[in-house]
Amino acid sequence: MSALPEGYPVWLADIDATLPVTASYVVHGNIHDRYLLPGPEGNLWPMDFASALWRSLHRRGFEALVVHTPVGQRVYPAGAAPVAAATLGLAQDALGAPAGPDQLAAMIAALTGPQVQHRVALVVDYVSQRRVQGQPHTPAEHDLLSATLIRLNEAPAIVVGAGQTTALHNPVLWLVERPADLPTWMVGGSDAIRQVSIPLPDLSARAALARLLLGVPRDPALEQAAVRFAETTEGMTLASLIEVTRLATDQGVPPDRIEDAVRAYRTGLLKNPWAQPELRVRLAAGVTALGGRVRGQARAVRQGLDILIRSNMGLSGAERGRAASGPRGILFFAGPTGVGKTELAKAMAELIFGDERAMIRFDMSEFASEHAEARLIGSPPGYVGHGQGGELTNAVRQRPFCLVLLDEIEKAHPRILDKFLQILSDGRLTDGSGDTVHFGEAIVVFTSNLGVPPLDPDAPVPRGADLERLVKGSIERAFREDLERPELLGRIGEDNIVVFDYIDDDTAVELADLFIGNVVRRVADQLGVTLEVAPAVRDRIVGAATADLSLGGRGISRVIESVFVNPLSRALFERPGAGRLTASEIVFEEGGWWTLTLTP
Repeated sequence: MSALPEGYPVWLADIDATLPVTASYVVHGNIHDRYLLPGPEGNLWPMDFASALWRSLHRRGFEALVVHTPVGQRVYPAGAAPVAAATLGLAQDALGAPAGPDQLAAMIAALTGPQVQHRVALVVDYVSQRRVQGQPHTPAEHDLLSATLIRLNEAPAIVVGAGQTTALHNPVLWLVERPADLPTWMVGGSDAIRQVSIPLPDLSARAALARLLLGVPRDPALEQAAVRFAETTEGMTLASLIEVTRLATDQGVPPDRIEDAVRAYRTGLLKNPWAQPELRVRLAAGVTALGGRVRGQARAVRQGLDILIRSNMGLSGAERGRAASGPRGILFFAGPTGVGKTELAKAMAELIFGDERAMIRFDMSEFASEHAEARLIGSPPGYVGHGQGGELTNAVRQRPFCLVLLDEIEKAHPRILDKFLQILSDGRLTDGSGDTVHFGEAIVVFTSNLGVPPLDPDAPVPRGADLERLVKGSIERAFREDLERPELLGRIGEDNIVVFDYIDDDTAVELADLFIGNVVRRVADQLGVTLEVAPAVRDRIVGAATADLSLGGRGISRVIESVFVNPLSRALFERPGAGRLTASEIVFEEGGWWTLTLTP
């Protein structure tokens, strides 16, 4: 029989072509998916591993395929049970019963012996699950594998049947999650054993199945829906596409809204939270809402709001002509300390969710060591904490519709930075347990102080375009030369880098007045005291708070705490009770502290 015709998967063609020289295969990767094979009318049709393999083997003249699992054996085709049982040295009624290592070893010995009279293949499934996690193989399993290796090395290729001239092996196929689930001396120590990797389906395979599932052959008008279905399922198996279609049918989702079913399958959210009418109402007032929280940063506010509006309108990734596979939005906030980078992220979270605490925040200075990776994504198999998940993956799994803030990203270990490549490119991350967490409904915000020049009191402060050019150039050099991660900067995109300006004098005064007003409101809420601040006192406080702007708004806040909040607390402590008071005088004492006089 000639090679497999066009349309068969590459991994299946690999097995078919090497049957004359290979006695055993270690098959790993996407082993429990569905695979597209040509159907009776020439169209592609999804089949499981055993059915697809049997289609190939049958063309080669094989009489039976036996799939061995810990709970018993299945035979393809069903009528071949007598031939399969005889070839494996079993009673026919024993084919459906569980078989231990010793019986499996005897079956392999019978299958590969020189006197075999039938072409039969054996698939050993769920090999990875037979070993206790983190433990070596048992003595019985070790004996089985070592005896099998000897048998396979000695197994002859055979010619079976009248008119047949090609000698083929009766192969044993081991299905494993990863090659390391078998001993190295077995996987890589013999020419008789060949590794075959089954990849996740590519775009063309997903598109072919999407057309079949949505009924494009019957209704060509659904072609665009099928294209979107394929594009939004990057990284998913064909079996998952089938389940998405079932979910859509169960929930009454029409084909032209198939993306909603994909979202529901991945995140549990059938309705698109980004398209809710109430969010659109909040976004309409976004400039005022965000600008009220972050003063003097109009460009940053506008760019952050643009990403939220783009997500609300469903236009993320529109310039690429296909559905976006990464997060809903990516922002890199850079600039001096204390100018509102973290505050803008909080304000965006409050605008979206109605509560800034809904933001998922990580201080990346806590992830400066390589082993801290386990905190983010969870410990790998065999390590303490495996199965508990990671802080980042657990948080996004529980709240897929979110804003993730990664503060001071440059302080993270470079290996941890690599994890964000997968998030930014594909919108997903694999945790320590091998589960996939999807970031497709999230906005990811990085903050950084990279590239900010120190303030020189004898030189003009760089602002606007000059500061942006300095900071972006320094960020690019840092990612290329210091962090050696230029590809991460490429995923973020230069246009998504938002450089915050130094706080100017007018903004500093505005912030100082804002902080003083916050204190006055807190006094009223907590103590029932109506506090007025005399103009002279206000001027003294504002002057002290804005004298040094090197720490931005954070520095202003700290000075107001020292100059105003602390002496106010002492003065209120000394005159308990509600009422109306005026902060009439403020004095800096020689001892190094401020005192505030309150008068009725």
